[in-house]
Amino acid sequence: MIKDSKYERVYTGSEINVNHLKNKLDEAGINSVIRNDHESAIRAGFGSNYDRGVLLFVEKANLLRAKHIIEKTTSEPKFTDAELEEQATQTRILTDRQNTERAGERPLIQKEEKPKRSFFNLALNAGLLIYSLWRLYPLTQGEDLPAYRIALSSFIAVFCAFTLARHFMRK
Repeated sequence: MIKDSKYERVYTGSEINVNHLKNKLDEAGINSVIRNDHESAIRAGFGSNYDRGVLLFVEKANLLRAKHIIEKTTSEPKFTDAELEEQATQTRILTDRQNTERAGERPLIQKEEKPKRSFFNLALNAGLLIYSLWRLYPLTQGEDLPAYRIALSSFIAVFCAFTLARHFMRK
């Protein structure tokens, strides 16, 4: 601010922290002013390469009270890692319960559920297996077939047989 101003800078930080501290100061009846040079430059159309934080100013008459409130607010005891992990676990448990308790809805995360094949899919695989074996039947009678017919029908037969075998082995 201006050198002869009645305001003094008491805090520099992120916009979220500054807004939180401004609210605390307002609750205590202390007038404060926020100065965000980066936002001002963007609104004016200049853009900026501004890497400093947002500034919080208070009247010089309330400087000591404001510094005390800011110190008290910013130095509140932090949670330990164990407490944070416990809170995260409780939140996950609560979220999982809410997801599973919704009427008619499945939980968002399923644990290793085996994929299910529809009846139509099984019938299609069985039909393709039978058809491809029928297309290969003339080989057993000694007839000559084109190589592409043998390769394609063999691939379809092996694929469908593998798919059906895997489906019925899992149950």
